[in-house]
Amino acid sequence: MTRYAIEYWLLRAALGVFGMMTPDAASGAGGALFKTIGPVMGISKTARKNLRLCFPDWTEAHVESTIKGMWENLGRVVGEYPHLEAISKSDRVTFRNPAVFEGLRGKPVIFVSGHLGNWEVLPPALLFRQQVTMHSVYRAPNNPKVDALLLTLRAFGARLRSFGKNRRGLAETLRALQEGASVGMLIDQKMNTGIEVPFFGHPAMTSTAFVELAKKLGCPAIPGRIVRTGGCRFEIEIYEPLAIEGRDTAAIVADMHAHLESWIKEQPEQWLWLHRRWKKAD
Repeated sequence: MTRYAIEYWLLRAALGVFGMMTPDAASGAGGALFKTIGPVMGISKTARKNLRLCFPDWTEAHVESTIKGMWENLGRVVGEYPHLEAISKSDRVTFRNPAVFEGLRGKPVIFVSGHLGNWEVLPPALLFRQQVTMHSVYRAPNNPKVDALLLTLRAFGARLRSFGKNRRGLAETLRALQEGASVGMLIDQKMNTGIEVPFFGHPAMTSTAFVELAKKLGCPAIPGRIVRTGGCRFEIEIYEPLAIEGRDTAAIVADMHAHLESWIKEQPEQWLWLHRRWKKAD
């Protein structure tokens, strides 16, 4: 059996087990498992480097506590995967400013966010609770079988689509916006073909696609985040649109990263520190 096949069957088995649990139990079990094994895995070295770069005054105990919390949050994300629709339709998800959605339904909007809380809850929550169709732009896993499985879980009966971070995906994203749908973009990962903007006081290569699309189509780019408020419960907050017209692309991207930085500082354990975001941390 190939490595990709093993990864696929392990993930499918895990999701099957989590699917037999209640959302709360699955979330808790995933969190407990990941916070136990995650901190001792080699990939946690990247998280430690990132945290020391961004918070040089932190003690090692603070760094390790945050890494443990990050792994717990990630484990909860995995445990919650089979329950995304049930979670999104329930009062487990609240909206801090729901009135903002009144003017967004049926209009093309680019929602801009990062890998915070359970980012996978955002699209179905907007669909089922606010009647806003938000497709997603995502980075496909290297394993095509895993990719296909996750795409199925995210589709919710073909009502939501996922577009890859490539030329074809960009064309599909453009077409969806032109058809009046909204699109969600997580811009907190390194993009070598992007531009450098300050992030936690250090230059970080970042995609400019959300700005280019907003300028091309004249649609708003709106920051938003989802916060895990405890266990399997969340709050979604949508902000004022970013100022786009007449402004330099780099300044707009920097504004969005200022939002991301402030959110991460509030709950650093809810962000995915495992990505090689900065050259200095490599």
